[in-house]
Amino acid sequence: MKPEELKQKIAKGEPMELLDIRESSEFEKGEKVLGSKNIPMGQLFVDASENKLLKDKKIITICRSGGRCQVVVRELSKKGYDIDYLEGGINEWSR
Repeated sequence: MKPEELKQKIAKGEPMELLDIRESSEFEKGEKVLGSKNIPMGQLFVDASENKLLKDKKIITICRSGGRCQVVVRELSKKGYDIDYLEGGINEWSR
């Protein structure tokens, strides 16, 4: 999902879960998407395997440049999650 599209969805109040999958230190020091929750990539896979993630809500993942998110989206889509990612990551969001 392109940054502009995500910004519009947030502004409209569309229901979604914003998950920033950067490591905690990256999340704490860096730019953030308002309303995003930090769950590092490794923990996200653990949470998914333990059925701790919602399958009834759209999930948007965020990382630094989009690479990690592509892996997460590919794997969790196979498990039935409605999931997408912020194209270009927080780097694009900030521009």
